Amino acid sequence: MLDRNTFFGDLQTLVNLDSGTYCREGVNQVQAWFAERFAQLGREITWFDLAPDKLGKSFLAAPTGERTFDLLILCHADTVFPAGEAERRPFQNDGQLLRGPGVADMKAGCLFTLYAMQQLAVEAAPMGRVGVFFNSEHEISCPNVRPIIEELSAASRIVFSAEPARSNGSFIRQRKGILRYTLRFAGVSAHAGNNPEQGACAVTELANWVLFFKSLEDPERGVTVNPGMVSGGVSVNTIPDAAELRVDIRTVTQEDSLRVDETVKARKAFNPKVAVTLAGGITRPPMKPVPATEKLCALAESIGERHGVKVTWAFAGGGSDASFASGMGRPALCGFGPIGGGLHTEKEFVDTRELEPRFATYKDIIRTFSTAAL
Repeated sequence: MLDRNTFFGDLQTLVNLDSGTYCREGVNQVQAWFAERFAQLGREITWFDLAPDKLGKSFLAAPTGERTFDLLILCHADTVFPAGEAERRPFQNDGQLLRGPGVADMKAGCLFTLYAMQQLAVEAAPMGRVGVFFNSEHEISCPNVRPIIEELSAASRIVFSAEPARSNGSFIRQRKGILRYTLRFAGVSAHAGNNPEQGACAVTELANWVLFFKSLEDPERGVTVNPGMVSGGVSVNTIPDAAELRVDIRTVTQEDSLRVDETVKARKAFNPKVAVTLAGGITRPPMKPVPATEKLCALAESIGERHGVKVTWAFAGGGSDASFASGMGRPALCGFGPIGGGLHTEKEFVDTRELEPRFATYKDIIRTFSTAAL
């Protein structure tokens, strides 16, 4: 049973801590809050401080001495919001919706996980080996911690993420893969009126690359391209000698991810007088169902029915740490946290109307998945 007052109080404490990815102190406070409580359950806490100069610590909570798991649960403590956001926009509860930075993505899901593990321990429920990993750099695609997640996933039978359910209540059985690129262009400056022929325009080169990237789009195959950030130039009457482009690409299949990545990395500068530096690649593989996934989906649907929750499934375009597990060939699911929406915006919310039955479903999913024979 979920105690709403306790849940809301703990969630308020967590939401009111700034834990944007680069808010190292705040991320560490959130992580320490959870680690202390998992340690009280007798879990061994293993810390990973992989970027101490700028990022917070990650940790694994596991049965003592265990590094192989029947079930691995993935959580993340970081949000997308800058320092000061929690003070400007603190936790709010209007009776139906909970609001605040990171309330759904994914502090409520982290709290669901802790509460479920606490209650399962008290109930002495028969369970397999369950590991819980708390990531500190999810929102920047895990540049340092990805190998840890992949190693833990490879040593687990089943993996799921406590990301929020969709705003319509659906869990997530499939996600797109993500590629990210940063391109820097070094041209030659010149006066736009007196000697433009002596310049090499970095912005024109950037524009050609934008069109090149858009040519890779294939809506029928689910390949989408967003040249999301562009910059360049210092004045309107100067040929720009520097520009920068950042691109986000989403794919349905790993084959398309590999194909797009190979095509991008084979592309040469359109103007040989402009030097192009390309960084990036595949940051998350697609999360795709495998044969065992269908059995897990059926189990989740049956569990939800017992608790009065109609379990439906969505195909999401956003990224999840469960995608790394899928890339390792493991059955991976996502979106088992409370219903949420407005992620990464000031409109972010958790809908509390089905909070108790969804928590009961979540707890039962942990117990059942950890003992399921696949």
